Amino acid sequence: MEVTSHPADASAAIAADEMRMQLRHRAAWGAVVAGVAVALVVQLLFNILGIGVGASSLNASSLADNPTASGFSMTAGAWWILSGILASLIGGLAAGRLCGSTDRNTAGWHGLLSWCVTTLVVAYLVTSAVGGLVGGTVSALGSTIGAVGRGAASAVTGVAQTGDADALQARVRQLVKPDDAQSVQDAVLAYVRARLNDNGAAADAARERAVTGLARAANVSPDEARARLDKMVEQARDTAAKAAQKAQAAAEAARQAAATAGIFGFAALVLGAVAGWFGGRFGVPRTDIPRPLSAMRTR
Repeated sequence: MEVTSHPADASAAIAADEMRMQLRHRAAWGAVVAGVAVALVVQLLFNILGIGVGASSLNASSLADNPTASGFSMTAGAWWILSGILASLIGGLAAGRLCGSTDRNTAGWHGLLSWCVTTLVVAYLVTSAVGGLVGGTVSALGSTIGAVGRGAASAVTGVAQTGDADALQARVRQLVKPDDAQSVQDAVLAYVRARLNDNGAAADAARERAVTGLARAANVSPDEARARLDKMVEQARDTAAKAAQKAQAAAEAARQAAATAGIFGFAALVLGAVAGWFGGRFGVPRTDIPRPLSAMRTR
């Protein structure tokens, strides 16, 4: 005798399957929050440990034995990345264990979501008043990055235009005796600065006054005074060129540091996301563990 299923029973079975599917794959935000809390605490513990290890490696009595600033900063950055990955792994493990699902993919998504929320919380703390110290560093880095585009050109232009004022005045004092009139020094400075700025009109206007004043003050001929002025201009230009090279080197170093920090930061975030995903999958309780024999006995 053939038995046919009732349409109502089929509909009820389908509804039950859909309900189980929704319960199985819905987000358990309590587990996500727990994973975030665990990840933040683990990150804090690792940071405190890193501070302790870093402080213990310093020697206050012998500065020569201490690590260099660049080496210390690289070690601190590596420790920050490693601690972030481990914190994401452990936070994802907690989220996956507490999500209430035995499906590894569902638990992995909970671990990944826990990492996302943790990253947003850390980013907020870094950029808010709560993380003012770290935020100030990040803001300074952002200003450096923003200045890289215009830093080299503006630095070179600024140095070339102004020169080294202290060194320039020192050279003028070498040519002009201290007891000479201030007007002579002003005339020489005006001429030299006009030459450095490639301002031909101003240089022509100040040349004769500077040559006449220097010749009278140093008791030399006008030709000798003109030769001394030209030599001082060349020395000032060499100083400006060296300062411009230093400014370019500093801008290039800042650019390279910003690029390296961006690449390593991106890699650290990706590794943290992967760690959170696999942490959630690892957190799923095993369902294939055999039951004890005492529990299987029935009377």
